[in-house]
Amino acid sequence: MFLSLTGILIVALLGTLLETARFTACADHAARTTRMAADTLMTEYHRPLYDNYGLFFIESKGIPFETVIAKYSGDTLEAASGRSMDFFQGELRGVEIKDKVFVGDHKAEPLQKEIESFMLRRLTQKQLKKFTDQSEEAVSTNTTAEQIEASVEEQRKEAKLDSRWVELIGLIDGIHISGGKITCANEFVKMFVTGEKKSQNFGITNANVWKKMKKKLDDTPREFKHINKNTFKKRIQNVLKLTETAIKKVDQLRSDYQKIGYDEAEFSNRSSKITSLENMSSALKTNERILKKTAEILGQKLTKEKKETLSGLWKDYTTSQPVFDYTGVGEQESAQDPQESLKASWKDGILNLVCEDVSKLAKGEVKNEDSFAQQNNAQDQEKGGYTEKSKSLVKEETVELSGAIKDVSGCAMGDFCLNSYIMDQLPGYGEVIREWKPSLTYQWEYVLAGKKTDRENLEAVLNRILLIRSAVNFAAIYQDEAKKTEAYMTAAALVGFTGMDALIRLTQTMILITWSVVEGLVDVAGLLNHRHVPLTKKPGEILTKYTEIFQITSAAITKRAGRYPKETKTSFGYREYVMVFLALTKKETKRYRIMDLIQWDMKKNGYESFDLGMCVYSICVSADYVFPSKFFHFPSIQQMLQRKIREYPYHTEILRHYA
Repeated sequence: MFLSLTGILIVALLGTLLETARFTACADHAARTTRMAADTLMTEYHRPLYDNYGLFFIESKGIPFETVIAKYSGDTLEAASGRSMDFFQGELRGVEIKDKVFVGDHKAEPLQKEIESFMLRRLTQKQLKKFTDQSEEAVSTNTTAEQIEASVEEQRKEAKLDSRWVELIGLIDGIHISGGKITCANEFVKMFVTGEKKSQNFGITNANVWKKMKKKLDDTPREFKHINKNTFKKRIQNVLKLTETAIKKVDQLRSDYQKIGYDEAEFSNRSSKITSLENMSSALKTNERILKKTAEILGQKLTKEKKETLSGLWKDYTTSQPVFDYTGVGEQESAQDPQESLKASWKDGILNLVCEDVSKLAKGEVKNEDSFAQQNNAQDQEKGGYTEKSKSLVKEETVELSGAIKDVSGCAMGDFCLNSYIMDQLPGYGEVIREWKPSLTYQWEYVLAGKKTDRENLEAVLNRILLIRSAVNFAAIYQDEAKKTEAYMTAAALVGFTGMDALIRLTQTMILITWSVVEGLVDVAGLLNHRHVPLTKKPGEILTKYTEIFQITSAAITKRAGRYPKETKTSFGYREYVMVFLALTKKETKRYRIMDLIQWDMKKNGYESFDLGMCVYSICVSADYVFPSKFFHFPSIQQMLQRKIREYPYHTEILRHYA
């Protein structure tokens, strides 16, 4: 009896240990079965997507993932059926996909991971360093661009004040000068003659100006006996309004000069101008008083006594003050404005100037750009902009050269992988198109610009390069004294006043910038034609002569570009500029635009039902299993445990993803 009881206890203990060990093994088997089923599911990745883009993703379409995983899991479990003592015989009770991570989720981070996995097999840190080192010199042009902008802004501030002096000249002396031509208004503040009709009595020292002004003068104040009351009264009223306007402008200009700090070198003659404006204001206010009194008298019956009063009143009317500097006016020959020439040539944009044959450019177009970014509420707010900047530079003379290129030293390996993938797997301008038909031919450019058409995307990139090249060229041209002199002579002829130095200097600078832009067009044409365009230039490397600034045609520009030598392996060409621009573009912007291109191309190549947005990168699988007990079926064990254990449930969750 004792031995029987002892044996039963030993058997029960051994059975319990065996069953516990078995359940542990069953739990591992359930996890392994689920993992294998999920992995098997993910081997059903979209093959054309991998073949053409090297990316592993599976479409969440057709048979539900749960059904597929249940089938694969069932196949594994059924392998033990029919063998009653198989330790791993069990049953799948339920499968659920608790989470799917799609390619566009988390700012398209899954796409980034797949691309990194694909590209890290090809790229090294050494290649990244080579790229950053090569780009360093190009990035330095942004500092040059910022300096140009700052200089132009300072010149524009003073020139803006000088331009208000020109307004005063028109009000007070009636003189207007444009393109070297002098005209005089019919009415102006100093139009009344009170003494001898000599130029010095009107503060005019230039014969060309005096010749025009003399014809418009009114002799009435010299002899009121023969006055035409109505005509004179009307003129007095008009001149009074001009005088009041001139006083307001003089006082405002004086106030603005007083706000300028003494340490601002651009305004070194500030004090003398303030003194001149104070004297001008005093003279104008005296004349204003006389004009008002005259208007009052002319409103009454004009008796002999009134005429005598007018004669005495007008003795204090001054025309010798204020005095403006007309040195050189009318002496220069009329000059052609390079800026106007560039404006006229720019009407059809940059492509018509830098491409030998615009008709050969790709004509691809899509209906809805940035579609994946819109779906994920991640549209790029800085989209485009460079075409508008170039247009403003040419049309509105708004100098915004900086920002087209920035520091890329912080470019990480992940960014480099993404950018290299774009350059290697997608076509761009000048690349050989493979058999796989692209929706847009210039896909690098789409990633950068996000426009609907090939031409718009290429135009945006070329305008961005143009801004960089214009800054580089300006730095070289500004070092050349001969070129600066040519620009100054044209500026003096255009503005008409050597006395208005700020206006001349600003005009000179804008001519030099125009020269730089035209040379920039030559550079862009050279880059498109695979020529070696120096990253930075010396004055002697500027191909465009001053006379050629006015020859802004595709034929002239591409011909000059042909003087550059053919590019070499060390050249910083169009491809390198694109690579730098990609490094400066937001990662999520690039990812979503890659998705756009893949989606469009897949559909164009016969996969009409393909939806990249529904492609899955990772899944979280939840599965429930039950395993029948084996050893717990023994009556002795059930009695010892005081309960019947028929089966053991097991719950497992696993996360599986590509890369």
